[in-house]
Amino acid sequence: MEDFGIIIACCDQDYHYAKGCCASIRYFLGDVPICLIIDGEFLAKDLQKAYGVQVINHLNVKHQVLRERSFGWGLTKMVAFWESPWSNFLFLDADTIVWGNILKYANFQDFDVIVDRPLYKDSFEEFSRFFFKPQEIEKYFPDFQWQKHFGQYFCTGAFFAKRDIFSIDEYIYMLDFVDRNPDVFWLGEQGFLNLMLFRNYDAGKIRLSQSSWQVIVPKFQWDELKNRFFVEQNSPVVKADDTCVIHWAGPKPTLYNSQVYSEPMNFFRRKFIQETEGLTGLPAEALLKLEDLERDLNIYQKKLVRKVRKLMKLSINTGVNY
Repeated sequence: MEDFGIIIACCDQDYHYAKGCCASIRYFLGDVPICLIIDGEFLAKDLQKAYGVQVINHLNVKHQVLRERSFGWGLTKMVAFWESPWSNFLFLDADTIVWGNILKYANFQDFDVIVDRPLYKDSFEEFSRFFFKPQEIEKYFPDFQWQKHFGQYFCTGAFFAKRDIFSIDEYIYMLDFVDRNPDVFWLGEQGFLNLMLFRNYDAGKIRLSQSSWQVIVPKFQWDELKNRFFVEQNSPVVKADDTCVIHWAGPKPTLYNSQVYSEPMNFFRRKFIQETEGLTGLPAEALLKLEDLERDLNIYQKKLVRKVRKLMKLSINTGVNY
């Protein structure tokens, strides 16, 4: 496929998953180009050396508004729409892997965007929590018939798209709107990106297609996932033409969390360690568990810092000394 690559957004908390994601790409899709959009200052030398990945970060992003306003949880992926190294791309969150030949869905001749069509149905309450407040959309975006697409709104952890399908001014408008109205859209960019896509589709500005090719792990039972995505000791077992993106949106796939079916991600994290460090068996397991532990400690540390800052702000406002 010409002028195409895969883009993965990551930060320091999910970089170890990005390694597994990249390993799954190499396993199933061969030498397709890969680019990381990194939120943070850490290096990705191991992925660059192993798989030749490109890196976009604060230092080399071209648009000033993206550099200043589009890094952080729920915004980093938006950089891909204007700074993708390729005209056509597949975007993936770091906590995903590809399973089978997902590129069979990449029909850029007929469509500008190819997104997942959810097999599950959210309740109205879940929808309002995952995407946006309908009453607020009716107030601020009266031209958009959100009801028309109920059941079509998708998790934005995986999608195919062409570069520059949105104007940068449209994105700036949305960023400004979110700053003024922080309680309208939910889950980072997920709510407003769905609105941007379907509103532009309704206006005839983009060609959009939907197929069911993203598996949201928390939406399925453990046994169902294990039967469908079985992993033998040496390889994943892909049944027939079953191809998708597996997305751990929610509880993460760690080696010590038995409540989450994580073997597909575990397999590719092990594969990356074997290919880059030459480690297998207990040494590899110890290193992977250390990565999981470092992630958890990082998260708890940041939560603690936020709580301390909140208490300090409260003490300043109320005159209470701690």
